[in-house]
Amino acid sequence: MVLLRSASVALGAAAAALGSALFVALNYVYKRRVWSFEAEYRAIHEEDEDGCERHVLVLGLDGAGKSSVLQGLTVGAGATGCQPTRGFNFMRLSTPACQLDFLEIGGSEDLRTYWSDYLGRTHILVYVVDSADRARLPLAKLELHRLLKADAQPPVVVLGNKQDKTGAVSVSELHDALSLGAVAEGRKLFLLAAELGANVRNKHRGLKVFQDLLLKLA
Repeated sequence: MVLLRSASVALGAAAAALGSALFVALNYVYKRRVWSFEAEYRAIHEEDEDGCERHVLVLGLDGAGKSSVLQGLTVGAGATGCQPTRGFNFMRLSTPACQLDFLEIGGSEDLRTYWSDYLGRTHILVYVVDSADRARLPLAKLELHRLLKADAQPPVVVLGNKQDKTGAVSVSELHDALSLGAVAEGRKLFLLAAELGANVRNKHRGLKVFQDLLLKLA
């Protein structure tokens, strides 16, 4: 029994170490190969006059619907059945006006410590909030204001998601719950509502406005 217990502990420790190592490796590779201006992306001033490339960082607590929002922006992609993002998620949206490269980082507690590391490499910050998760609005507010203090440069789009859910707060209530009125006047900050419910006609309500705003900010 002692040997079995020791073996079990050893295997558990090895699995935990492997998981941590994989995350660190993914974090390193992503920074080096995906988000690096020096690697795959050309600097903005080097692009041709007709081209435009902008990096959009998508953050929010776990379960806020970040992956669903990104899928909703993709033509023909479904917006349901998404699994929680464990690390990073990347999506490219090409339009005649501009190319938007979205980087989503998972919102679990262990991943939120990495959020601010990516602010310096983004042009637009998108912060997704679950409008129906009233219990965690104070935490969503805390994390948002922590980001706002960390970097005052990129414009911020706060997306009040899941407006179709029972008990969801209104846009005005969300504005107050997140203390957006306390944000410095000089900071570009926008609050939009969206829903990705089962009703096909309204499935991606708000995402067209969201996309148009991103293109204007780009």
